[in-house]
Amino acid sequence: MNFLSIDIGGTNLKYALINEFGQIIIKGTNSTNAQAEPQFLESLYKIINLHGQDIQGIGFSLPGVIDPLAKELRASARLGFLEKNDFFNQLQNKYRMPVTIENDSNCAALAEKWQGSISDEDNAAMMVLGTGIGSSIFLNGQLIRGNHFAASEPSFMIVDKSQKGVKQSAALLSAVGMIEKIGTHLNFPNVMDGKRVFSEIMAGEEYAYRVFTDFCDQVALLMYNIQSILDLDKFAIGGGISSQPILIKQLRKSFEKWHKMTLLSERTITVPKIVSAHFYNDANLIGAVVPLLKVINNEKSI
Repeated sequence: MNFLSIDIGGTNLKYALINEFGQIIIKGTNSTNAQAEPQFLESLYKIINLHGQDIQGIGFSLPGVIDPLAKELRASARLGFLEKNDFFNQLQNKYRMPVTIENDSNCAALAEKWQGSISDEDNAAMMVLGTGIGSSIFLNGQLIRGNHFAASEPSFMIVDKSQKGVKQSAALLSAVGMIEKIGTHLNFPNVMDGKRVFSEIMAGEEYAYRVFTDFCDQVALLMYNIQSILDLDKFAIGGGISSQPILIKQLRKSFEKWHKMTLLSERTITVPKIVSAHFYNDANLIGAVVPLLKVINNEKSI
């Protein structure tokens, strides 16, 4: 039994054929042209039509506030033309197979909870570092969505009250932006060459290392604030850069810095385990299959 998983990210539209065991059979990537609706939908239909004969359902991973039961995208900074319309129900009728939608960070968390780095934890968080920053939280083994499906949105946390508007918040905390900033400063032919950027970071290049550690400090601050409220056992870090060991090492170091901010905080707040996601950059794709399996097995939504 195979499924088509489609992950619509801020930079790329990724897709994969995945079986019921979570194994990726084939996968591919296109650029996300979310500003041009006709071209976006054309690329989407092309992917579905190519694999439609080989699948039993389609699972979407999307950025934004999502009602998975109604199959409604309530709010999205990048996919405004799909907000509050019946597109995904129409898609289900068109292809006569189950279609599910879920927030992209929730998909990553579902993958890691299913058979990844938080499968043994009842109280844990998943943080995805990409074009923006996302998170999802499990409490007592249950994914927390919130009454309005907007739980665990760190992008809206106020991190700098001296700024105004979006600059006050964590919305601009971007791993992609961090890589581009370093690549531009070092005059790389391809400013988005993440491998080369991390080579410079690990070599101790002054500017690259400073920008990187500042990024990690800001991510760790969000994690610390979440931990001070929820008292979790583990944070799993996802996104393309999560495969870099230096990232996890620096996040642990940065978290310890915030943890030791006062003697009382050091005595009161428990330091959680901080680990890389098992599925790295494939977590969203694999997690999008989990709601499909629930539907097919006639189980309640996660």
